[in-house]
Amino acid sequence: MSTSTSPTKSPTASTPLGDVVTLYRAYVAGKLNQLTSQVDQLRSAAVTGNRPVAQQRWLTAQFTWQQVGASYGSFGAYGTAISGLASGLPKGTADPAFVGLHRIELGVFGEENMNRVLSYVNKLAADVAKLRANLDKLDIDPKGMPLRCHETLEDSLRDHLSGNDDYGSGMAYALTAGDLLATRELLTELKPLIPIGIPGHNLYDLSSAALDALQAVLNATKVQGAWPDFRRQTKHQRQPVNASIGATLEVLYQIPFALGRLS
Repeated sequence: MSTSTSPTKSPTASTPLGDVVTLYRAYVAGKLNQLTSQVDQLRSAAVTGNRPVAQQRWLTAQFTWQQVGASYGSFGAYGTAISGLASGLPKGTADPAFVGLHRIELGVFGEENMNRVLSYVNKLAADVAKLRANLDKLDIDPKGMPLRCHETLEDSLRDHLSGNDDYGSGMAYALTAGDLLATRELLTELKPLIPIGIPGHNLYDLSSAALDALQAVLNATKVQGAWPDFRRQTKHQRQPVNASIGATLEVLYQIPFALGRLS
């Protein structure tokens, strides 16, 4: 008599939050495809030494990376290589371990020789390719998915809106807008799992409305359709964004508790 064994299920198989991880992986894969093309375009600008175009293409690539929603080091060494910060490194911005999009930001906005910038762009292209190749192998904890709904915008408040991750571009509001899109995507993926309440007053509706309000406040900072230099904003000018992101986080903080039964 022959015997058979059932295939071992993956840790995320047949669970509601596991399905969210599957959706999220597919979303990230699409963003990494975009990022790959954008880094190629950034390389072209660096090869020709066109600094203004390189600056624009850096922002396009960084904005796409923010939409991945890689909050709190969720992609480990891959994420650090792509968009890590100099803070905490022994030599700061001069440390050899400081690479990726923010190192390129320092170069293209800091008048660094474009040939040197090109070397960082080439490394970035290789690191993005590594993440693409290993995305399906990364251990993404399903229980962490509800947390990402607020962690991504927490990163915005901690890093962008404090100037902590600015290396010369002043694009804090642009990067926050990218984080907002990542948050909105995850909220959409979690929507079927969020408890239903009174229409217009349930947690999904409240969260979506808070994101809409934050998006409107961010868009209002633009000058003739362009993002302003955050470094030149007065405390008074920064206040509406700070207040709106704070109010948004107050709502989003409730999502992990609402979905605690799924953990």
